[in-house]
Amino acid sequence: MSLIDVVSSMNSNFENRKHGGYSKIGQMQEDLFNDFPEVGLENIFPEESYFPIGEKIEVGSLESLKETISSYSASNTLSGSKKMV
Repeated sequence: MSLIDVVSSMNSNFENRKHGGYSKIGQMQEDLFNDFPEVGLENIFPEESYFPIGEKIEVGSLESLKETISSYSASNTLSGSKKMV
């Protein structure tokens, strides 16, 4: 995925929503995060509360995004075995 693909997806998503279709924002964020992990988790919004009220979100896209974030977080969590004195 290139930045041109990202912009194209955003434009397609906007046009789709404008005509009453479902938003694919969860899928778009998941693709962006998978291809550009340097974006960082702090810039990914996997909750419906971040989107306008009444926006129809494609079924399963936010759930899939949440799973991706959970597995990424679990695999990148640092754990300490030393006891600090």
